[in-house]
Formats: sequence, structure tokens, C-alpha cells
Amino acid sequence: AKVRPEEVTTYELGLKSRWLDERLTLNLALFHTEVRDFQANVVDSSPGALRGYLANIDKVRVKGAELDGAFNVSPRWRLHFAAAWTDAEYARYPNSPCPLEALQSATSVCDLSGRPLPATPRWAGSGASEYFRPVHLAGLGGEAYARLEVSARSQVYGEPTDSRFGIIEGYGLVNVVVGLRQQGPWDLSFWVRNLFADDYMQNITVQAGNSGLVVGTPSDPRTYGMTLRLRL
Repeated sequence: AKVRPEEVTTYELGLKSRWLDERLTLNLALFHTEVRDFQANVVDSSPGALRGYLANIDKVRVKGAELDGAFNVSPRWRLHFAAAWTDAEYARYPNSPCPLEALQSATSVCDLSGRPLPATPRWAGSGASEYFRPVHLAGLGGEAYARLEVSARSQVYGEPTDSRFGIIEGYGLVNVVVGLRQQGPWDLSFWVRNLFADDYMQNITVQAGNSGLVVGTPSDPRTYGMTLRLRL
């Protein structure tokens, strides 16, 4: 098999700005990308087949917008945020392997033209808020801090054929960190990840060979711990 080289055309328009005496930073980017002969790993799950190979997808299109920024609310309180809207699709893919639910004894290929690209959420966002203040402990100067982190993403297809059995539902996560640090030598923090113990799938794969086997990796549970960093 011969795999052709990719041909990528990208247009991007952006704006970087500072407001409120440079306390607020806002960056905006609009983009449009087309990839001809997109190279991808393809798994053929049709009846009697069990093979994976590198192949070309005729055309892939990705367009969207990204916004990110930071805001110094006060000398001790900072905010960071980012958001993205992405429209990604197989612009032309007439000879794709079929999703599991479309496989039949006479099925060989399916047309996924116009279908969403896998693992690409339509909406995604994140934000963080950190507050810190000087403290004195046992005669040592330092800084106490607290940080809240949030992130969210919309539904995606977890595997390349856009099978309905491979849908990963949207989810959101919240992490919290509190700590004490001294400028230079050490930083002690206590943290909780996935504070609200949300259940979600990290990935889902429909196995080859038309066996009907669908496997995935579940989310990490609520996790908490302590971290000590030393700089010598």
C-alpha cells in the first residue's frame, strides 16, 4: 500500500489585547484548516477482517475559535480562563470502515463524509482561580495559597468510525489545591482531584473482528494527597 503525503492549508486570524491598565489579558483566534490525504490509522472490523493499517482519508476540515485570558483581580487574586469551539469533520471519506452497528455480512465500506472527527469536542473550557497572601510561620516568611481549577468538555466520539457505542459523554472536573510555600526552598500543598467524584470515560474503543467487544478506560475516582517540593 502507498500512503500519500498530507497537504495542509490553514488560515488563522487572531487578536491579542490588554485592558484595565494591563490587568486583563484577552486573546482571540479564529482558524480554518483543511487537510487533504489526511494520514490515519484505520482498523477494518468488517466480517472476516481483522487488520489495522495506515491509510489516507481524502479530506478533513477543522474550523473554530479559541479565547483565553487572565485577570489580576487584585495583587493577591488571579484568574485564568480558556474556551474553544471546534467544528471538525470528515469533509470527504467515502470508503471508511463501518461503525459496529452498520456491519452486515455484505458490508464492506461506509461513507463517513460530513461526520464529526473523533476525540474532538465541539465545546471545551477551563478556568483557574488562585488567591495567595504572605504569612509568617515559626519565624519563617512564606506565602499561603489556594487554587480552584475547573474544566469541561462536550460529547465526543471515542473511535474513528463514529460508532454510537463509542460515544463519550461530556463531563466537567473540579480540582482544589491549598498550600504553603517559601520563596526558594520548599512548597507544601494538599490537593483533591475530581472533587465531586464525577464518573466519565477517558477513552472507548470498538474492538476489531466484528466481535461486538467494546472496551474503555473509566475515570479516575476522587483522589486526594499531599505534595512536598524542595529546591536545593
